[in-house]
Amino acid sequence: MSNLLNSTLSVINVGLSHFADSLDAQGIPTARVKWSPPAGGDPVLARFLRSGLQSIAQKVEEANARAFKHIINAEPYWVGIKRARDVVPGMEPNVILHSGPPISWDRMAPVQQKGILGAVQHEKLAEDEAGALRLVESGAISVRSAMDMGVAGAGAGIVSPSMVVNVCRERNTGKEAYCVPFEGRVGLGVWGVYNPEVEATLHRIETVLGPAIDKALAASDGIPVRNIIAQGLQMNDDTHTRQTAEGYILVSEIIPLLLQADLSNAILQECVDLFVSSERWFHPLGIASALSVLKGIKGMEYCTLLCTMCGNAVDYGIQVSCLGDRWFTSPSPYLTGMYLSPKWSQKDAVPWMGDSCIVEAYGLGAFSGAAAPAVIRLRGGSYQDGIQQSEEMKQITTGVNYNYPIPLLGFSGPPTGIDILKVGMTGITPLAHGGIISHQGGQIGAGVVRLPFECFRDAIHGVSERYGLQA
Repeated sequence: MSNLLNSTLSVINVGLSHFADSLDAQGIPTARVKWSPPAGGDPVLARFLRSGLQSIAQKVEEANARAFKHIINAEPYWVGIKRARDVVPGMEPNVILHSGPPISWDRMAPVQQKGILGAVQHEKLAEDEAGALRLVESGAISVRSAMDMGVAGAGAGIVSPSMVVNVCRERNTGKEAYCVPFEGRVGLGVWGVYNPEVEATLHRIETVLGPAIDKALAASDGIPVRNIIAQGLQMNDDTHTRQTAEGYILVSEIIPLLLQADLSNAILQECVDLFVSSERWFHPLGIASALSVLKGIKGMEYCTLLCTMCGNAVDYGIQVSCLGDRWFTSPSPYLTGMYLSPKWSQKDAVPWMGDSCIVEAYGLGAFSGAAAPAVIRLRGGSYQDGIQQSEEMKQITTGVNYNYPIPLLGFSGPPTGIDILKVGMTGITPLAHGGIISHQGGQIGAGVVRLPFECFRDAIHGVSERYGLQA
């Protein structure tokens, strides 16, 4: 014992980091081993995962293999920019969409409420916020989850009938998904902010830029998004927090189409100004493409892969292929990461809000962490941390997507196809990259979030109920 006390300590910390954090503070080197209890420490769930699934195990394996093959072979294309009312099924004049699972008005985060009231004014249904509130509270405005309408809403996810949406179509199935264009660092759709400046930007996008770009895309076969993602992942993008390379590649794809579209020089100049103003123009295309792909596995019998994941700053929700439209929710978690100003901290931020994490369900974002050291560095990590992050996510996925080779993974692809049964067995929940949004709307940072286990636990019980198994 005396030798132990007089020697230099070598410590290995398994699981919770609190002990390692304390030792780090005392300057004692500590090796950290990530570990979570199987089934999240739930003995009933652990027993079900060990033996309760045996009667359907073969069918689940075959269904998941079919779904994974669909994801790998999918070919999403950007085919247009249209008014939401013209392409989104069920988008009636009084419908306003928000991100995340369905939520009642009284439980909704104030930043989303403000976005919805702004959308009512944008639709000219009310002259001011007070009038918009009266319409919402009277039930004259139908507030719905964007995901339930086939739309992916980044951030606040505000979409109204007159707003234009990017249209992405998966060629093998013809399934379409939609996402509003990037308005800038301040806007209604993503940030839930509405003022005269935002209204002017929306008017410009809806009346000038949207029709021009739609005309250019209509005269072509559309732009293959998979090719752009494949190149971007080899140039430090993760297709969620960072799309720098993908944005530049997009410019090289769309400008020739615009030049051939018989547009006036003034409109051409506006379009070029828009695309070179922000590399984030690609972001909504990645989101809509991922959703268009995952729509193809929704409702697949016995398939336990995730087909939807999103949050509304109050609830975080997932949907599982074999369970169709049924939601499973948990309290929405907070991101950790870097704030854009030292004056901001978690007290200024809302919990996870947005549907953009659908790209993680497609194997991008946090699952492609090894591709994007610059993103990992935002929270003080190294490129080795990015590799470890992708390797950890591999434990809960069905395979790797060979269409997206990542140099730091030995040109293997990102882990793809989140299997809720593997989440249950390992206790490892998905990670998601994303922007940190303030209570007032607008981005105040970027980081990563670990999704809550409870919604996965409940979804596994949902599979048990669906097939009459003994939990």
